Amino acid sequence: MNVIRTNSLSQRQKYDLSMLQDACRDHDSISLTIPLEEDCIYYLLYDEDVLLSALSAFFTENRDYECSAFTFPSHRRKGYFVRLLKELLKETGEADLIFPVDENCPDTLFVINSIEASFWYQEHIMELPLSQLFKTGRSKDGRYSDKLALSIATSPEETPIQCVFLLDGSPVGSCFLDSLANGAYFYGFEIAEPLRNQGLGTACLSLFLDTYFAHPNAKRFKKLFLQVSGLNEPALALYKKAGFQITESLSYYVY
Repeated sequence: MNVIRTNSLSQRQKYDLSMLQDACRDHDSISLTIPLEEDCIYYLLYDEDVLLSALSAFFTENRDYECSAFTFPSHRRKGYFVRLLKELLKETGEADLIFPVDENCPDTLFVINSIEASFWYQEHIMELPLSQLFKTGRSKDGRYSDKLALSIATSPEETPIQCVFLLDGSPVGSCFLDSLANGAYFYGFEIAEPLRNQGLGTACLSLFLDTYFAHPNAKRFKKLFLQVSGLNEPALALYKKAGFQITESLSYYVY
């Protein structure tokens, strides 16, 4: 067997990684993917021309490494992942390794427990079906109803778009929206720090949903998605109040 270390994948290696990823996703019923960005480090374990296991890592702004690992289902629990992990540790030094994990996969949990990685937090994917949105609506906050406005920086026909929230004409927050194959992705929602915890976030989110998704072109989206950290309890509560439901959770472990 041969371990290849690279940060520039060949077309053949990309194909092999895609095949490995698809085999694992089908077997484990997970949605995790292998990043194919150029700034990643890859360790690939081949048996002749067959890719059996892969480990990728990229250096984050927090000065740690976020890692993804996949091993072909019929070749698990043979020490292949540990072999690749030891190679990675030779160049990451004392930096933490962060592993996003779908806890519905028992093989992954077995590996995480075997290396004694520590649980850090959960990241949630939340979803709002727009068919439900158009039917129900949301409560209004009278404190802001006549003072709050939404400015869309680009045309609603185009994505990604940036939206700016104005209170009495002054910017107080913003958000972004991008299109996906199966819906729209809402991200970067932020309220100016001095104005938080005053109901303004609820009012701005309600205004955004009512304004943008009332546009006929927006109805091509069937669902609205967002991602939120389980550590951000106020944001999680806000999105649940608006009707979003958790559809997928990833646990992050530190090694």
